[in-house]
Amino acid sequence: MNKFMDKEFYTKLLLLFVILQPVLDILTYASIKALDSSLTIGIVVRVLFMGISLWFIVFGNSSGLKKYVLYYLAAIAIVYGIGLGYNFFAKPIFNPFMELQFLAKTVYFSIMLCSYLLLFTTIDKVSFVRLRVLKAIYIAMLIVSITLILAIITGTSSATYDWDKFGFKGWFYSGNELGSIVAISFPLTYLFALYKAQDTKKIIYFIPVFVLATVSILIGTKVPYFAVLGAAIIVFGSYVVYWIVQKLKNQKESLLNMRLIISFIFLVLFLAATPFSPTFSNVSGDIGAIEEQKKESQNEEPSPDSGMEGGGEEAPEENVEENQNLMSSPILKIILSSRNLYFTSMYNYYEDADVVQKLFGMGYAGNYESPEDRKLIEMDFFDLFFSYGILGILLILTPFLMIVGLFIKLLFQVPGKLLHPENMLILLSIGFGTGIAFLAGHVLYAPAVSIYLAISIVLLIINMLKMDKDYREAKASQ
Repeated sequence: MNKFMDKEFYTKLLLLFVILQPVLDILTYASIKALDSSLTIGIVVRVLFMGISLWFIVFGNSSGLKKYVLYYLAAIAIVYGIGLGYNFFAKPIFNPFMELQFLAKTVYFSIMLCSYLLLFTTIDKVSFVRLRVLKAIYIAMLIVSITLILAIITGTSSATYDWDKFGFKGWFYSGNELGSIVAISFPLTYLFALYKAQDTKKIIYFIPVFVLATVSILIGTKVPYFAVLGAAIIVFGSYVVYWIVQKLKNQKESLLNMRLIISFIFLVLFLAATPFSPTFSNVSGDIGAIEEQKKESQNEEPSPDSGMEGGGEEAPEENVEENQNLMSSPILKIILSSRNLYFTSMYNYYEDADVVQKLFGMGYAGNYESPEDRKLIEMDFFDLFFSYGILGILLILTPFLMIVGLFIKLLFQVPGKLLHPENMLILLSIGFGTGIAFLAGHVLYAPAVSIYLAISIVLLIINMLKMDKDYREAKASQ
């Protein structure tokens, strides 16, 4: 193993790096405001850490999964490289800086995921290091909460929205990314509090959880609010089911009653605070806008007899027109914040692309013909599909497909362990991350966000690999 970068040193760097995430984000916001430059300290530090992680993957570990990881990263390099080289000649406009920047942001998630996986499959005290990683996220979210509340109190907070809606994003640059970070990290913060609160004297560990939940409704976006609400409901429901099962089996778990009560109190308080939050006001506004759009659509509808002949079937032309108008629906525009319109534009680029671009992608923002048309959909899986093609998206989806396969396998083998309330929190974190990536974007190609999703995925993989190993050993001993 390389002496410059061993597992102990990389573990310490990782913990420090996680804790510093919100600090980097705040410094990024400050540098953009002060210098109006796209090259920020956040980008520099994250690129440096990506390089360190790549060094650790190649030279700093002895994991049994190392060769598979190297094959995977080599395949990514080949597919992305071919796409980049071909698009240099094929795209109407090829901006090297933007293309390379987007590629670096995309590959960041894959490298972080692989390095964390190799780390956890190399170290001996997995449970100890896992707790330290959760603690680092817990501290990072505490920094997020404190700084945002301080920004609001001092009147220095930036607004999440420029008009119509309102919310606070503190000293952070992007409200969408901040909301995604809170949504993905909240279940992990909750999990750490559960681990540490071993008796009533240590319930103090839940205070940062309550504060982070408060922050989720102050940001004003739908993503963190519904993530925290969903987590609160699912965790409480899981503990209720687990409590019933324990009663039926006449078994006792010392901390179950306390955790059940805490989860119930948290859910009630969160619901009670909701009506007074920016998020509630913004969501109410969206619902009102949707209702208005429905009324306008109804008023514009033709009479029942139009398009019909003698009470016959609807004309085929109207069916075609209805399908074409679906993606430009005003209601869908409100729900998806106009992402449906950008999808239509990108899909048109893809339809006109040649076979090579269909396989390897069209690069950043597709085959746009003027800088004014350069726009991502901001729905990660679609953006990555159009940018890296069929082969690229298959490589990106590989870790997710592996998780689904292993999850289904264990669901039949050890469902009780797999669906334990504490394990459900990690599942929720991944579910929120992938859901946000699909609907709202700013996750898989946003390094400030993807690091948290990568950690959640690795924590789940490690847990599932251990469950699978224990199951096989138990079967072998019978």
